[in-house]
Amino acid sequence: MASITLSMIVKNEEKHLRECLESCKGIVDEIVIVDTGSTDKTLLIAEEYGAKIFHFEWVNDFSAARNCALQNSTGDWILYLDADERLTKESYSFLKKIKKDTAKTGYYCTVKSLDSEEGRDNAMSYVRLFTNSRNIYFTGSVHEQILPSLKDERYSLKDSSVVIEHIGYNVDYEKKKEKAERNIKLLTAEYQKVKSTYYAFQLALTNEVLENYTEAKNYFLICAGDHNFSKIYRAHSYSSLSLLYFKEHNLHEAENNVVKSLTLRSNDGFTNLLASKIYLRIGDYRKALNYSLFAEKFNDELKKGKLKQEYAIFLTEEETYFGILTACEKLGRTDYIKIYYRKWIEYVKCCDNTNNKPAESISKIIRSDSLDSGEIDSVVNYANRKNLDLLLLIVKRSGINNQTKYLLERLSSKFPASDEVKKLLADLYVKLGMHAEAYQIYNDLYANGTEDPSVYFNLLSFYVSSNQVEKRLELIEEIEKKFSSIPEVSRSIELIKSRFLQTI
Repeated sequence: MASITLSMIVKNEEKHLRECLESCKGIVDEIVIVDTGSTDKTLLIAEEYGAKIFHFEWVNDFSAARNCALQNSTGDWILYLDADERLTKESYSFLKKIKKDTAKTGYYCTVKSLDSEEGRDNAMSYVRLFTNSRNIYFTGSVHEQILPSLKDERYSLKDSSVVIEHIGYNVDYEKKKEKAERNIKLLTAEYQKVKSTYYAFQLALTNEVLENYTEAKNYFLICAGDHNFSKIYRAHSYSSLSLLYFKEHNLHEAENNVVKSLTLRSNDGFTNLLASKIYLRIGDYRKALNYSLFAEKFNDELKKGKLKQEYAIFLTEEETYFGILTACEKLGRTDYIKIYYRKWIEYVKCCDNTNNKPAESISKIIRSDSLDSGEIDSVVNYANRKNLDLLLLIVKRSGINNQTKYLLERLSSKFPASDEVKKLLADLYVKLGMHAEAYQIYNDLYANGTEDPSVYFNLLSFYVSSNQVEKRLELIEEIEKKFSSIPEVSRSIELIKSRFLQTI
């Protein structure tokens, strides 16, 4: 019977290490840990699990540390993990099966990264399990790879049912930024040394986290244009470019790149949902609906394990419902509207673990019924970053009244960074005749650089009504410059100019 070594490198991982080792208990035969300078209880935890511990002086090279661990691993098979990863119990049966074999093989494992901050988990396939050999080694100082070495040694590469959960990205933005800032120096040095498209891709992703969007775009363009690069990563690069152009309101390039991404990989839920958002902005609501329905279909297949992908982003049900319902509201498709509001209510019921009964309160909002303060509390308590857009969609339907005002004010307090909540609240203030309060919100949103063109138009209406000619002209010019690629905006601004500019 063959043996399995769990091979790891660590530094100050007392927070994560115990759960990682516990997840592998009873299925691995040897634990080899290379420590690069821990000062906490990491090594004490490792000793509890009988790990063989080796010390390695950190030289800004992850591969060097990984290779030290490999050199000290005696098992027939190597499974390598990070401390913030956990082996799922569903993987045990496969690992037991491969113990009967020692053929030169590398197995792709699914690494599922949990991300409650962004609301989207993702999964990627990496070779994390392979037969041990003195000729196998990691390359690259950061985002180290074993695959090139396995290919050089003519290993057979196969899929497996091994799933590894990664919780390292399940942190706030500041922690992600800190990790990205550490990696970008190593990645830049590696890319300058070896102009690898793989490292260009990693630089693109890292710059994206750091909000260096120009640099991210340049690296994604390199990746998308390399026809020898992985088809999956090229598709990802095109969809990332599309999203960046979309944020810049460059709808022509956003559409162009999302089409290229879908040509390479048509069954990706995230890219189909992005296409839906682009066509909503363009005003092609039928295409928007079709793509959002595709997004739901592929996302459902992915979650049920019917769709195997090398790289995939898991969407929430609520964001797919939002895409479908937004398009249906524009098209007046009452049939779909009824179906998907019903589906959403059922989803809320399934997810609710409290006694607040948010599903009943949400149903009342959809029907435009009155809510008492407790029911409004249940909606506010249920609201989170993942479902906020969908909640706001039904609030828009609930009519102009003090109940809606109170609900939006509560949501604004809970989500102070949400421009959409503030904008809806300001819109309601206008309808309730609270013009000073509305103006203050629009002005604040504008001063903070909102990307929502409707805020500019609402602010413009204040300048028109208060006869602030100079500010009106400046804002019209800014709208034309900033949002010229959005057809609806261009049409509206031309109409405004024809009505008002001749009176100045």
